[in-house]
Amino acid sequence: MRNTILSVYQPSHLSRLVPTMQSFIESATQNLDSQNEDIVFSNLSLKLATDVIGQAAFGVNFGLSRSHSVHNESKNVATDNKDLMNASGSNEVTDFINQHIYSTTQLKMDLSGSFSIILGLLVPILQEPFRQILKRIPGTMDWKIERTTEKLGGRLDEIVEKRTKDRTRSSKDFLSLILNARESKAVSENVFTPEYISAVTYEHLLAGSATTSFTLSSVVYLVAAHPEVEKKMLEEIDGYGSLDQIPTSQDLHDKFPYLDQVS
Repeated sequence: MRNTILSVYQPSHLSRLVPTMQSFIESATQNLDSQNEDIVFSNLSLKLATDVIGQAAFGVNFGLSRSHSVHNESKNVATDNKDLMNASGSNEVTDFINQHIYSTTQLKMDLSGSFSIILGLLVPILQEPFRQILKRIPGTMDWKIERTTEKLGGRLDEIVEKRTKDRTRSSKDFLSLILNARESKAVSENVFTPEYISAVTYEHLLAGSATTSFTLSSVVYLVAAHPEVEKKMLEEIDGYGSLDQIPTSQDLHDKFPYLDQVS
């Protein structure tokens, strides 16, 4: 199983994703200066991470990084995204995006989160028993999260099913590698079962986007709290070259020592 997907985690492959990440970053930030309202950076970073993972792992562009509202973005993506198009059209994409964002943003470890999460902070051993009970009681936050998780899992199952039927898929993304290996008999079908493929797809999208978003938000928050660090970091970034010059993966490794320390 590890050998099947190992190539997508090699430094050489990850370095080729820098232009992809750069394009989403540019799309997400191009109109920030013209915004007339405060921007919740954690939401912006969540959309950015979801777009990068969607493209890199599944070959799907959710279009969240575009400088429109999520509702308008998902309508636009629906016209371009053959992987997600079906009879329900843009409604499917809108549903998927809204469910994903809701599911991730509700994972809060404060008084606005689910009771089981709050209880888990105080008495960890009680978190899972209470979650199992509360998720069956309509109206509770645990119940809402459980329903949303089920719907989101169903949407991801649809993506896997459509990609399975696509005979022209590439081998450059995580999902295609698994499906190609399964069909070529390079691994046993008992290893990459439909249930396993759906589960690992769900894990990649949610776990990857949530942790990346949290890390980016935390770094920005901590840097903003230390002006001297922010100034030195920006000087290093601005000194790299012209604004239209895109750093390569090697440049990121060699020419930004202070940024590397900060992050």
